[in-house]
Amino acid sequence: MALARDILRDRRLTRDQEQAIMILSAYCLGSMVRVENALPYTFKALKVDRSSVEYDDVDGYNVTGDTVAMSTANIDQAATIAKLQFLVNHVIETVAANSVSTKRDCYYMLKNQFQKYPWMDLSGQGESDRLIDTLERIIRMQRENLNIIADPKGLIYGDITLVDEEGKEFNCHEREQGITGLAGQWEVKSHHVKAVIAIEKTGVFMDLKKLKVADELGIGLIHLGGQPARGCRALINLLSEKGIPIGVLTDLSPWSGMIAKSVLSGSIAAAHLSGLHASKAAFLGIESSDVDDWLKDVWKSVQEPLSGHDTARAQNNLSLPYMQDDYWKGENSWFVKSGKKTELEALGTAAGSPLKRKEFYKKYLRAKLKEKLKVKV
Repeated sequence: MALARDILRDRRLTRDQEQAIMILSAYCLGSMVRVENALPYTFKALKVDRSSVEYDDVDGYNVTGDTVAMSTANIDQAATIAKLQFLVNHVIETVAANSVSTKRDCYYMLKNQFQKYPWMDLSGQGESDRLIDTLERIIRMQRENLNIIADPKGLIYGDITLVDEEGKEFNCHEREQGITGLAGQWEVKSHHVKAVIAIEKTGVFMDLKKLKVADELGIGLIHLGGQPARGCRALINLLSEKGIPIGVLTDLSPWSGMIAKSVLSGSIAAAHLSGLHASKAAFLGIESSDVDDWLKDVWKSVQEPLSGHDTARAQNNLSLPYMQDDYWKGENSWFVKSGKKTELEALGTAAGSPLKRKEFYKKYLRAKLKEKLKVKV
């Protein structure tokens, strides 16, 4: 606890980091007191799986509050708790040094520490990652607030001024900016965009930027890079909370539907964390109705058959809590019935030629933003 007081007094920390230090220190102190008195010590971690979460159209996924107990009275669980203690010490020292760790850093640190104790071992990166997830569920804080970050993933472009976690201000209009794992700690200072479109793939994101479609429509763009990272989802939530309409653009596939819904509704895996979805956002496309409305002339060329894996995904989607409304049931049923899918690049093909893409994109996005978000651009 003395180390915690020194850190809080001498370091400039965010409120979340201050809270994390105190919680982690209490974790250490509590376990030490119990162990010194030869008493078993029990931790309760939030249970996060399909059976222990609830779904709401506004709040997305949330845990029910069910917990899983771990006790030093159990030999196997005691080993896990001991490993967690090493991780906690590393996190406190990392924050104290105003440094950061990746999951890989934590893995090597734990692996090195355990070399000193023959009775402890680490099965690999997977076990290290699970320890981090368990720590999140015990102290009920995101790993990013513990300075454990993922590699940057995602880009943002548009006339939006942000302030990062270090207080540095930057505008995303001159060039696209990378989205870091700490983007949830950023602030949206100002913006001059009518909407922001989050796009699954690089090609269409860059096309909308380079063809100046985004500038002429007065919109911002976010590149999701496939399944969006937490930092990307957190930033989308911040933009939405600032009142900026958010649209999502993905491939027409069962997997891309899950990408879109992770932005709109969150995920089971992160049900114990807040601020990682934007319930007011809307899915723009590509949707099954676009096959007749926008892709009819090129559908034979741009369609692809679903693999067995794809079909199984669509069938599984039909039972997911966040896909129980009529719209998503209809989309997944369409996949199962048609056995087809396509990608965002189909929009470029539908335009007829690269010279016609700009006007096609503008027409498509104007129609979608008006229909889905009531935004006129």
